[in-house]
Amino acid sequence: MEQENLRYTFAYTVISTGKEEQISVLADSKEQAAKLALETAYDYEFTTEDDIQMGDLLSISKAVGDNYIECAGCAS
Repeated sequence: MEQENLRYTFAYTVISTGKEEQISVLADSKEQAAKLALETAYDYEFTTEDDIQMGDLLSISKAVGDNYIECAGCAS
């Protein structure tokens, strides 16, 4: 049976600025999601891995069908 992709939403803080944000990624496991979330956060924030402090896992939800999911940069 194929493993289901889920959407994992994490809190994170940019250490150098104190900015607090959230980031969501699709993954097959919590461990993979945590790694992808960190990589996506420091890329999105134009900083380094050491400048991001990952926070709590805020939610896990099903990725169903062709739902529209707004990306972090599209919200503005």
